Amino acid sequence: MLYTIEMSKVNELTIEEISDVLLGIINKFSKEERKKTDYGIDIPLYHSEIRTITEIKEHEGIHISALAKHCGVTKGAISQVIKKLEQKELIIKRRDIRNQSRFLLHLTSKGEIAYSHYLQHNNEFKKLIVDILQNAPIDKVSFLNDFLGEIKKKL
Repeated sequence: MLYTIEMSKVNELTIEEISDVLLGIINKFSKEERKKTDYGIDIPLYHSEIRTITEIKEHEGIHISALAKHCGVTKGAISQVIKKLEQKELIIKRRDIRNQSRFLLHLTSKGEIAYSHYLQHNNEFKKLIVDILQNAPIDKVSFLNDFLGEIKKKL
């Protein structure tokens, strides 16, 4: 029985340490998300701006309402981001020829460069994860994937 109690304490400490590490990682990402980042165009962008650029690139010709839905924000919020991106000459709005009251969004060449650098940044992060996990046993990688998936579902 003493062994069970001691193991329980060890597990609680380990779980608390894991929780602290995860919270630390989340906080670090949160801080990074609030900072402006230069994506190769000499114009620092907020996370919301590069995310909007990404959605426009991946859904070329998307209209504002659909973009707001994809980003999980209001039409008013996405309109503000779009206005900033237009001022920075990263996107252009074109009137929809099938619906004259609607505008379709496209990246400019500068927007394409920012998107390309964003992808490069993401690939570097993915490489970091691959480098860390490449020699790990498959059952541990599978557990980690399941564990992180459960956290994501519950947040």
